[in-house]
Amino acid sequence: MPTDVASAGRPARRTSPKRAATAAFFGSVIEYYDLVAYGTAAALVFGDLFFKGVTSHVALVLSFATFAAGYVARPLGGLLFGYIGDKIGRRTSVLLTIALMGGATVLMGLLPTYSSVGALAPILLVLLRICQGLAVGGELGGAVLISVEHAPAHRRGFFGSFSTAGAQAGTLLATAVFSLVTLMPSDDFSSWGWRLPFLGSAVIVLVGILIRYGLEETPDFEESKASGRVRAPLREAFTKHPGKIVAITLVMAGMMSIWYVITVYSLSYATGSAGIGKTSMLWIIAAANLAIVVMNPVWGALSDRVGRSKLITVGLLLEGALLFLYFTAVDSGSVGFVLVAMLLVAGVGHAMVNGIFPAFIAESLPTEVRYTAGSFGMQMAGLIAGFAPLVAVSLEKSPLGVFTIAIACFAFCLLGGAAASTVLRDRRRTGAPTEDPQSVLAG
Repeated sequence: MPTDVASAGRPARRTSPKRAATAAFFGSVIEYYDLVAYGTAAALVFGDLFFKGVTSHVALVLSFATFAAGYVARPLGGLLFGYIGDKIGRRTSVLLTIALMGGATVLMGLLPTYSSVGALAPILLVLLRICQGLAVGGELGGAVLISVEHAPAHRRGFFGSFSTAGAQAGTLLATAVFSLVTLMPSDDFSSWGWRLPFLGSAVIVLVGILIRYGLEETPDFEESKASGRVRAPLREAFTKHPGKIVAITLVMAGMMSIWYVITVYSLSYATGSAGIGKTSMLWIIAAANLAIVVMNPVWGALSDRVGRSKLITVGLLLEGALLFLYFTAVDSGSVGFVLVAMLLVAGVGHAMVNGIFPAFIAESLPTEVRYTAGSFGMQMAGLIAGFAPLVAVSLEKSPLGVFTIAIACFAFCLLGGAAASTVLRDRRRTGAPTEDPQSVLAG
């Protein structure tokens, strides 16, 4: 049986790749369940409960402003937990992120409203939202690394893909839970029912902590620490690898922007301008999330055979091109056509990038700055992409209508594809060492 070259000279792996991938998957489920639960509650009830003395419209705006505060905090979370992950260990960092996220979310379920404590209520809400943002900022980078760095070199694409599939699974779970509690009588939901999804997350958070607590530190980090390469992750990330941070941001921003366009902006456009039923669109978006959960490992496994950079570039270009088909389907008003187009955008284009980028990012950066640089790049992409629905609304009235949005997104994907094929490179082919010392020194 061939020896895994990448493991030569490293401590024996005690945590199996399957367990590490499971821990990454469920951790991401929890983080994004909590994130989506907040966004849903912000849209449905937070405006009325936490902001008084203003019009209902202003209350909704303020509610979404608290949602945006989490996005601003995410890059800071990437730096904070990236530093911990590169300096102290991946295991420590991912335990802290899940505990912080879970604690903030459960406390949201216990928050007093404006009618009870006045202005203190929205202040506490914003503080907890910032804690959520910090936790999410460090979570994805950590989940990516515990799944990829525990995997054998020739299967890092496959095992790494589960860390990002968990985000879509968490979105599905939160949507399902809120769909159930909104069936309650309106007064009951507004008074106490909205708290149930937040309080219920305590159960899955405890399960996630237990799963992650049993993890060993990753072999990559142990080797880096033993070699003395772990020094000043923040300084080294920004002085030696700024180009790669920018490239990671461009790759991820293209993918994330399209995702927010089809799941946030197009929900409003399809139900308003195109006349498609809201329930139908929600089911279509749920199907898109499920498609990504299923297809992530498929594309991750394929990248183990053919390499990451080419597939990342192809995935970005496909996702950008398929967005034109999606908007054509939405304008047609055909629910079946919209479903097929959405599944193609999500399962082919989006999942191709989403499933591959965990291994792709890990193999593009040296171990000692991998968490810091990777997390910051990903979270800056999330911050940029968070404005995609707002930009889409402003472009909708242009002469080409929604196809102007598709053109802008495709241009963004071109930038990301160029970054993937020129700035970021695979550090290995199947069976080769994960890190080439000369390329590490070269940055």
